[in-house]
Amino acid sequence: MYGCSGVAQKNYMGDRVGQSKTTFNARILLQKATVEFKEIVMVSALRLRWLVLDEADALLDASFAALLEEILAQARTQVVVVGATFPAGLSQLLGKFTDVGRFVTLATRSLHSLPPHVQQKFVRLKCRDKLTELLQLIKDRRPSAGAVLVFCNNASTVNWLGYILDDHKIKHLRLQGQMSAASRAGIFATFQKGEVDILVCTDLAARGLDTSSVQLVVNYDFPATLQDYLHRTGRVGRVSSKVPGAVVSFVTYRWDVDLVRKIETAARKRTDLPGMESSIKEPLPKVA
Repeated sequence: MYGCSGVAQKNYMGDRVGQSKTTFNARILLQKATVEFKEIVMVSALRLRWLVLDEADALLDASFAALLEEILAQARTQVVVVGATFPAGLSQLLGKFTDVGRFVTLATRSLHSLPPHVQQKFVRLKCRDKLTELLQLIKDRRPSAGAVLVFCNNASTVNWLGYILDDHKIKHLRLQGQMSAASRAGIFATFQKGEVDILVCTDLAARGLDTSSVQLVVNYDFPATLQDYLHRTGRVGRVSSKVPGAVVSFVTYRWDVDLVRKIETAARKRTDLPGMESSIKEPLPKVA
């Protein structure tokens, strides 16, 4: 479970009440990077023994919860919940279809904390100045400075920024959710091999990918949530990385500044980022 910071699992194993010959084909939505991009895999719930929910905070959205409850009602299986962030409310959501009190929780002490070895810089600027700042960052990079991830908040910005980099003869790749799964896999494989060292992407690249060659993350668009910031920051300074790396964030709007203040406070006090406190075994509140 490379790159995961927290694991919780529950043992559902028990004696089966007879064997049904009816095959229950359940659709399991496997989270690839963000909740918007899922692939459907058909499995037999009666044969299901392990159910792994990776990137659980993004996967357990409202559209998936009912399906998961149906699968667990049909199967005797062991559930493993994995994530680098377990935000508040996750245990309540899990409690709708499983007994969270029976989970065994494994978590690092640094869960929900900023990596102290990664340099983080915030650049306050107007929206019209972001492109100039990015081009200067790329121009100032040393040839041996490692790979770069440039995060944008949507696919249209990724495409637009790519056209600009093309105009400036800057070799790069683009990765966003409107591409087919096969195209995304090929693009990232090229990036991972080091054939191209700049990847302009959405949050699709913020989770579940081996980015040990990345030494710089640029938040061209500031992330919408602290969870997204933590996942983007986690693309550098990984266990197999040669250098700690750095994160440069462009801060443009008032709501960006509000998030930056929370990040700076957490970094200064060496505490967890706010709003993500959760115990996977926290009991479900009683309904009156």
